[in-house]
Amino acid sequence: MFKFLYTFILVLFLVSCSSGVNREHNSQKQDSIASDTNIVFSKVAVLKIPFPEELNEKVRIFNTDMSVYATFSYDSISEETRCKALEGNVITYAPSWNLIDCFYEDYNAEYGKIRVGDSWKLIRKEAIYDVHSLDSYFSSLEYCPNKSDVFYQEDLHTIILHKDPSSLKCRIMKVKNDWFLIQDGDFKAWVRWKHGSKVLQDRLRYDI
Repeated sequence: MFKFLYTFILVLFLVSCSSGVNREHNSQKQDSIASDTNIVFSKVAVLKIPFPEELNEKVRIFNTDMSVYATFSYDSISEETRCKALEGNVITYAPSWNLIDCFYEDYNAEYGKIRVGDSWKLIRKEAIYDVHSLDSYFSSLEYCPNKSDVFYQEDLHTIILHKDPSSLKCRIMKVKNDWFLIQDGDFKAWVRWKHGSKVLQDRLRYDI
């Protein structure tokens, strides 16, 4: 009887330790997600897409330890200069339209920081065409909602219904962290345009 009781207590102790480790791991994961969501971006960099003859170390993208993260390459079939590591990981990746735009922060006299996915990378400032504030950058664009988008009042909790979201072509009136205030005629609402560093794709329209 004593042996059975001892075994039972030991099992309970091991289960308790195991669940404690899982809680700590999950807590760290949640903290990571929260910290990414709480990042406030203030600038956008428009990259220069190099011509094939300009493909050299000046247009490489570096990790913060200065190791090479990614390079541009020329695709002779599509006749585009591409950097596949940026696709889906920046605000806009459309090399065929000469559009590669990223969140930006200044770093030093020679390099700037661009946000790629959930981390910062370095790029030479001479490879950047221009830098805009978030408000001025988005005020020049249209937002065309996806049918899955959900619209909210200013409290960001009360839902505003629209029978055909994909028919809207909205001006971006205001940027507030992960949210846009958009307007098309009498329709005005807040909509989520990103989750932390992850920008929802295929909503922004450029005057090309």
